[in-house]
Amino acid sequence: MEAFEAMSTCRAMRYLKADEVPSDLIEQVITAATWAPSPGNSQGRDFVIVTDKEKILEIANSIEESMASRVASMDRPDKSHRLMLDGTEYLLKTLKSCPVLIFVCGKPIYPHGSPRESFVWSSIYPAAQNLILAARALGLGTVFTTFQGVAELTIREVLDIPNDVLIGCMIPLGWPEKKFGPLNREPYDNVAHHNSWQGELRVYPPIQD
Repeated sequence: MEAFEAMSTCRAMRYLKADEVPSDLIEQVITAATWAPSPGNSQGRDFVIVTDKEKILEIANSIEESMASRVASMDRPDKSHRLMLDGTEYLLKTLKSCPVLIFVCGKPIYPHGSPRESFVWSSIYPAAQNLILAARALGLGTVFTTFQGVAELTIREVLDIPNDVLIGCMIPLGWPEKKFGPLNREPYDNVAHHNSWQGELRVYPPIQD
């Protein structure tokens, strides 16, 4: 798949099938993630790939217990919020059957001799985006989440993640139940500032995807 097509159709996929994802495809998306830039080429990121059903169940139950009622009670003032929150509710309920969970992690290792936490995120998030786009190119669905924040103790215990390793995001991976399609995003003319910040601040659109 051509890169621009992958980027322009890579919807957050919260509806995933329970079907197994072949290990070679998992390896491909992780390899693509390693190609992402990092500060000083420090490459300070690691990927914890979870396919063990019992471990996924334990993690999913902890996340659902912490988040389900909170998400269910959130306002849905428009279609965008409704779609996003309804999708999140569905993902929370079905996360236990997701075939793959990927945690993108990292340690403060840059700059040498005086590492800073901010550089960890500069390494983790480009890698996560590469992973998501590679999955789209292979026909796989993903969604970038920070679910790990509500179940971090459980996740660290289940996956033996040391306390000095930061968990940047959790990405469920699987075959999509719904279709990919064009993204609803602000056009170039609304976001591009040439040589200086000109004009009044625009009204930011509601959450999409």
